[in-house]
Amino acid sequence: MSQSLEHIFLDMDGVIADFVTMAVKLHGRADVLENWPNGERDIPNLLNSSRGEYWKLIDAQGADFWCSISPFPWLNDLVSMVREFAPMTVLTKPSLSPACAEGKIRWLYKQFPPVKGRRFSDFLIGSRKDLLANPRRVLVDDDDDNAEKFRKAGGCAIVFPQPWNSNFAVENRLDYVREQLNQFAWQ
Repeated sequence: MSQSLEHIFLDMDGVIADFVTMAVKLHGRADVLENWPNGERDIPNLLNSSRGEYWKLIDAQGADFWCSISPFPWLNDLVSMVREFAPMTVLTKPSLSPACAEGKIRWLYKQFPPVKGRRFSDFLIGSRKDLLANPRRVLVDDDDDNAEKFRKAGGCAIVFPQPWNSNFAVENRLDYVREQLNQFAWQ
């Protein structure tokens, strides 16, 4: 582990959980995944839906929607790599539906098996990720705005490469994250 990094916060949706695929398929529009416009984050707009209608359909699924999201294939490799640098906590922002938090916790329990009989509990649910920022903490998030807020609050941030953010052209996500963590670790 690095001497200079205190903690790494790993975003859930878009980094380790494939929320976007689940959401567009639920709306019957898996076709948008094939030709995602570079850097476009507004999913309801891509689906020609209002924000209200978009979330209404997701919220109607209850906790099962969130619990059923597929993990990205790099989940275990990313978590292992991040833990080489510093302790890790999963951060996630809930939707406005109370069932969202329940479903996300159930998802985390499925993906992170118990250790010595104890369920995974190293996660935080909330919208203000920037409140955790300090110069020795890193946020890995697929949302450019979350990363910028974390930086402005005094932390280090990595925009996890995805088609919907500024790092859409990065080909190897894990190599990119490792390079960034190495830079932060020895600053």
